[in-house]
Amino acid sequence: MEFVNRKSCIEHYHSQFPNLPRYMIEMALDYDLQNGGASSEKPMTGAQKRKAKKVKAQQPERNTTLRDALRSGELVEIDDVRVIPQEEFQQAPFVEGYISLDGMAVQKGSDADK
Repeated sequence: MEFVNRKSCIEHYHSQFPNLPRYMIEMALDYDLQNGGASSEKPMTGAQKRKAKKVKAQQPERNTTLRDALRSGELVEIDDVRVIPQEEFQQAPFVEGYISLDGMAVQKGSDADK
């Protein structure tokens, strides 16, 4: 049986088994989802499995140099972007005008903040 969302599934089974605690229904649902449960999908045939394996083998190798460089802490430059460690980051100075902070308008650098 398919449900619109998790809540409607739990409510359906809770109405079917009113004496069963709700948390037990949730645990059963989680277990079923984690272990595959009953599926309406047909199992893949041998030909489909071979085709999927062939397509996966033809995909190009992923470029992980950026991730490796960030993990090692070395300086990375990508076109116009320079990635630096958080400790080296310096906030740009605010210019005169208005700044929006979490929906609050703040006027900086003028007579209003004196």
